[in-house]
Amino acid sequence: MALELGLHELFTACQYEPSILPPVDVLERFEALYKRYPALTRRQWGEDTSGRPLYSYHVEHGEETIFMYAFPDPGEAVGGTGLLALLRLLLDPDSYMASLPYRWVFVPCLNFVDQPDKGRSLRKLMKTASQEVDWCVSAPRPETTAVLDIADTYKPIFTFPLHDEYHHRRYVAPYIGLAKPIDEDIAMRVRTLFTDHGVELDREYCSEPMGEGFFLMPEIGEEYLNSTFHHCAHYGQVLVVEIPSQSELPDVILTYLQLVTGLIICMS
Repeated sequence: MALELGLHELFTACQYEPSILPPVDVLERFEALYKRYPALTRRQWGEDTSGRPLYSYHVEHGEETIFMYAFPDPGEAVGGTGLLALLRLLLDPDSYMASLPYRWVFVPCLNFVDQPDKGRSLRKLMKTASQEVDWCVSAPRPETTAVLDIADTYKPIFTFPLHDEYHHRRYVAPYIGLAKPIDEDIAMRVRTLFTDHGVELDREYCSEPMGEGFFLMPEIGEEYLNSTFHHCAHYGQVLVVEIPSQSELPDVILTYLQLVTGLIICMS
């Protein structure tokens, strides 16, 4: 029942922002909340190549860490708005989410440098290999180093890089990647969550025991060893929920589905 309360809270919180926000707007709202709430703290992890500080924002309700970061690649925008919804709940002492005994570490925009229009607007575009912050551990960008340093400092039991397919100009069915397998019944609950909103997970992905729509990151091959996902998996579960682009779903539902999938898997 408690988890169901959390799901309901998240749905309500996601409606606070009816549209997906560009990076500049997400960062401005994070800063406004940081200045308003003493419980929200901030830490710098170096600078990107433009000299912009790389900040994480923390809400500390426990010792075990949940680490989430948005805008990992250009145009992958869903997670930034979702983090705002979750953060507002964590700052509300009366919410179920605020009662959970975790340290929450958020990076609202990991890769600002490569965002379209200097982060002021959203645009569909295809990323290049050099822009994939999570896949260059052997020759890390500053943003990659920030992810690695945060992981080594806090040893998160759950890392949620908020990747998505929102940047695509064509429809891409949702699919879910994990560093470690989850129980079949949890996977089925997530699949049902999507089908209840009229969306089928991509059937090209199918890892046992999880079934359709799921894959295990180590199955990618040696490329996986050069990823932040592999590094973070030393400390706990790593999840990627590739929310679709060009969907008939409202933006609120996109942010909700991504967040709730993470909550179901993390708390189960």
